Amino acid sequence: MVSTNTLFILIEPFPLLFSNVIKKIKMKKSTACLIAVCLALTTNAQITTFETLPLQPPAVYWNGIQGIDSTITFQNGSAMFINDRDTSVWGDSWSGWGYSADTDTVNGTYTNEMSAITGNGHNNSSKYAVAYMGYDSLVNKIKFTTTALISSMFVTNTTYAYKTIRDGNFTSKKFGGPSGNDPDFFRLDITGWLGGTPKPDTVRFYLADYRFSNNANDYIIKDWTLVDLSILGTVDSLTYNLASTDNNSFGMLTPSYFCLDDLNYVIDGINELTDADSIHIYPVPMNEYAVIENSTAKNLGLTIININGQTIYSSTIEKYETKKINTSAIARGVYIMRIDNGEKVSFKKLIK
Repeated sequence: MVSTNTLFILIEPFPLLFSNVIKKIKMKKSTACLIAVCLALTTNAQITTFETLPLQPPAVYWNGIQGIDSTITFQNGSAMFINDRDTSVWGDSWSGWGYSADTDTVNGTYTNEMSAITGNGHNNSSKYAVAYMGYDSLVNKIKFTTTALISSMFVTNTTYAYKTIRDGNFTSKKFGGPSGNDPDFFRLDITGWLGGTPKPDTVRFYLADYRFSNNANDYIIKDWTLVDLSILGTVDSLTYNLASTDNNSFGMLTPSYFCLDDLNYVIDGINELTDADSIHIYPVPMNEYAVIENSTAKNLGLTIININGQTIYSSTIEKYETKKINTSAIARGVYIMRIDNGEKVSFKKLIK
């Protein structure tokens, strides 16, 4: 449980655990890819990779200070993550966020809660974050130091969650049940917040899905998988929730963990073009052509980028101009269109 009575102490450096970290000690009286490609086009783009967060050998992960009732906020890039240690209820438990370089993909028990089923971070990096959903929603959050245009992240299962879902254990069911036909799922929901108000859309991503009529299509995520968050737009924080079909009267029985890496966003300073800026693109999906209507009094810079980050088209659209672009030579696939009016920028996903 996160205490409301906290003392903020900036520790610089913190040689035994990490530097450049804000530590909150409780004072109790008795808690890349496609979207990355487009972000690389702006100097305010950041990718939270967790690679610079320190580990004190022989430790291969960090999930708080054992035995000390504390709440610690660690920061990587402009993203901040809360770790809560509680020694009052279950002896010594944690919730919120930690980070790891653990490579254990064999041990599927609760003693191996800090390893990704991939055995490493995204793109074979060494470190990644591990989320353990707490009862206090304050820790189930990513906060940004300023507003951010959110883009994407990569997620996967922990080894513990993956093998519990696949095999079951003494408290949790094997997904699909004895027949394999039970329509089970394990889902991650991401909500964006701005100024204390939730954004209208929630991104739902299935870490495991056994709801298919053909059991051969059932799956458990075991690779780093891109989650597109661009629908959330500009945020100052993200919250998450985990949901499962395996529950009892006390709550969810599926281990409430997931792993996160390469969180992509653009920090404040980039104003976002919206539909209110009178720029329209059609048809969707594009076929042999794409039309861009510029109903504004400003010229627009237009760039189309493929998934490898290569610019395949660039042009200027004059003020009040409607331009028809020949796209017949463009292969079918997914692209990013970057539109810049000198003050605001927008990234639009194009499909052909």
